[in-house]
Amino acid sequence: MLVVQNMKHTIRQEKMDNILYNFIYSLIKSYEDSQNRVELIEGFSRALSLFFPMCNVSIYLMDEFSYCLKDFTKPWENLALDEKNSEIKKYFDNFLVKKSNYEIFGNYIYFPIVQRNKTLGIVEVKSSKLIDKDNDFISILPLITAQVSMIISTLKNKEQIKLTSKFHQTLKNIAQITQTQYELDYILPIMGEMIDGFVSEHLIYIFIKNKNKKEYKLIWPNKCSDSKIYEYLERITPKSDTIIERDGKMGIFPLIIDSKPYGAIVAYNHFDKITTREIEYLEEIKAQAQSTLTRAKSYIEVLEHATLDALTGYNNRHQFEKRLKETTNTAKRQNSPLCCIMSDIDFFKKVNDTYGHAVGDCVLKTVAKTIKKELRAEDIPSRYGGEEFIFLLPNTKIDEARIVAQRLRLAVENKKINIEEYKIEGTKEISVTISIGVCEFNKIKDKEPQMLYEHADSALYEAKESGRNRVVIYKDI
Repeated sequence: MLVVQNMKHTIRQEKMDNILYNFIYSLIKSYEDSQNRVELIEGFSRALSLFFPMCNVSIYLMDEFSYCLKDFTKPWENLALDEKNSEIKKYFDNFLVKKSNYEIFGNYIYFPIVQRNKTLGIVEVKSSKLIDKDNDFISILPLITAQVSMIISTLKNKEQIKLTSKFHQTLKNIAQITQTQYELDYILPIMGEMIDGFVSEHLIYIFIKNKNKKEYKLIWPNKCSDSKIYEYLERITPKSDTIIERDGKMGIFPLIIDSKPYGAIVAYNHFDKITTREIEYLEEIKAQAQSTLTRAKSYIEVLEHATLDALTGYNNRHQFEKRLKETTNTAKRQNSPLCCIMSDIDFFKKVNDTYGHAVGDCVLKTVAKTIKKELRAEDIPSRYGGEEFIFLLPNTKIDEARIVAQRLRLAVENKKINIEEYKIEGTKEISVTISIGVCEFNKIKDKEPQMLYEHADSALYEAKESGRNRVVIYKDI
């Protein structure tokens, strides 16, 4: 009889060892194969299906800063007022106080995530059947808890390393902006995109101070629905440091340039406080942004006396305005035709968002080079700003300018832009298109030179609104 009992015990033990092995193997494989948190949870569900039929797994981690449980796959969501959260927190508190290994409620089982005797969160397993305390899972739960806790902690550490790497890359990208860009209206939105991509759990705003009206203007993004932010901005002085408002949910990081308030980076989350680490990151980003903006302002002062755009080799905007006056005066004096072409790279923001700003600069340079090959020596190319180019065509009638514009459009459309050096996975070359507006200088109606490019800009707007990658001729009504 004793032999039979020993055999049964041995068989059961072997069965348990096999289940435990398969579970841990499945768990580790899901960790190694998963690309994100959602895939990791799906892997956990598959592993736990060895014990519970048709189970679903949810993980909640305690945010120490707000003392609120967060959904592991949606950490940006606030569950403080959620009925589900209060139910789960009850079990979490039991683990803190009673130090129990698990809690069973109907077809749910809860067990803690623990690291160095500290309860970090809770795992919720929902089965399609009622859970029995005699389930094999219970007997090996301490081992399973240790394994799951180790994987979650390892993943969080790995994510922190990635975050730190992304932070340093963001600093580097902000520092490099002025290598190719110097117009503040262009630089600041790029900074906004970079910071927003790094601080994904908070709304990011960038403001600059209007010198004349002494008020703050939103530069990035397009809209700020919280008017109260403007009141906080008015508190900024030349000696202001980081301002924390809204019970720690809003951080205002003043941009001080030449000992004067120039603008501010604002981070805001409606539900969660900004952590100490996030404040430290944003303060370093602010310092780098101030340095970059200072350099940009210095470049602008230098470039006021320069003539060429650093990125494309075209005339810069300042030089364009000078050449515009010269060519319109010549056209009037000699009674000769003059046309203007204004172009814009279609969906250029999407290029930057998808491939990065280094690729965006490559696109600008390549498009500029491609277009210049199609122009005459006497034509005057200029970079008007951002991804907009403007071309003055002396001694050119509107029908001739239309042909030139179509030639430019087709040249760009057919150009394959090599981006292999930027090591974008799966992409070695890309193509872009341009929209074009064309107008002819009217020596009688166009009283001021700037009316020429204003009309070209109006035609360009129509080209973009009517489908892009097309040429539109300005029609004087």
